[in-house]
Amino acid sequence: MQRTFSKITIPCWSLAGSWLVGLSLSMSLQAAAYIPESEQTVVAVLPTHLQANSEAIRSFKRSLEQQPNELTASVGLARLYIELGRSEADPRYYAYAETVLQPWWDKVDPPPEVLFLRATLRQHQHEYAAALQDLKQLVRIQPQSSQAWLSLAVVQWVQGDYASARKTCQALLSEASTWYGSLCLSQVLSLTGEAERAYQLQASLLPSFSKESLELQQWVTTNLAEIAWRMGKSSVAEQHFQQALAIERRDNYLLRVYSDFLLSEQRPLEVLTLLKDKTSDDALLLRLALASEQAKQTELTQIYRQQLEARYAAARLRQSNLHQRDEALYLLSFAGDPKQALALAQANWAEQKEVEDTALLLRAALVNQDWPAARQVQAWLIQTKQQDVRLQALLAQIPGEQRS
Repeated sequence: MQRTFSKITIPCWSLAGSWLVGLSLSMSLQAAAYIPESEQTVVAVLPTHLQANSEAIRSFKRSLEQQPNELTASVGLARLYIELGRSEADPRYYAYAETVLQPWWDKVDPPPEVLFLRATLRQHQHEYAAALQDLKQLVRIQPQSSQAWLSLAVVQWVQGDYASARKTCQALLSEASTWYGSLCLSQVLSLTGEAERAYQLQASLLPSFSKESLELQQWVTTNLAEIAWRMGKSSVAEQHFQQALAIERRDNYLLRVYSDFLLSEQRPLEVLTLLKDKTSDDALLLRLALASEQAKQTELTQIYRQQLEARYAAARLRQSNLHQRDEALYLLSFAGDPKQALALAQANWAEQKEVEDTALLLRAALVNQDWPAARQVQAWLIQTKQQDVRLQALLAQIPGEQRS
């Protein structure tokens, strides 16, 4: 997922399948196409924020009609498409953005604005090596860009390369911004054995936000909730989640992680209320299915499962691997196919090693009694010094002297 702020963009890749979302594929695969009787027929009324974006999109398109491939209009239009893809969980917008950038897409040295957007789109497609190459090139060109350094660090820590991420954060501290560098470093600390220090550092940064930085304030508040949750401080985590939700800005990542928190607390009815109109996002739809099952609402669970199965099938037809984590969780939770769940979890973990990826692989390995796979995860957790009380019950199930 990607969060876009007024002055800085922080890509947060915490849900592999939540960025590519079908538009109710279970219905569209079965229904015949609807053809309006005339051009005046109203097919749908867009929400207010989409109407505003539509006006901006039309404006950029008019500029490009007059001057094709003009850089400013192309970059502006691509940025809008990426933001819409993120906020609406609609994969088409990412494709539109890539199309707009085609004149520069294959260039070795595109303009910096294009270089950053190309890296963003490559991250979305899990083309991490190419994204890293773009971002490393960008920080060489613009060493004072906090956005470029922070985006580079995020990709590195998503892949579990904490040593490189720490170096990148230190470069951000010295080259660009002490404030953003501290924020960056605190994230690495939270994943490498210094969760309490990271929590205190981020908490100290929070009061310095201006009223114009609501997106960034929401991001840091969500981080604090997650760190507290990993440390076993559920009541503190709940407070931060509520603070983040109180900020009037929809963030699907926040909705997803808070839903996971509520499910862990056995509060499924709150998840059903929170996400009742969020079914366009695959990851949130999966949480609705999990919540309805936990709440023993069998008919509702079946509806959500049918939709999910159709979307995963469509992803396989596209040969997309962006749903691997979600589908693995689905198979473990509903489909009774632990071997395939393990295969998907392993393939996902080879690409990205966020906390949820690690927990999912460990869970799948234990269900399959694949002790080598479980011990591989255990060894990695020991090596990185990750602190997460939620994993202790899983680690305790690994037989042998290596248990910790």
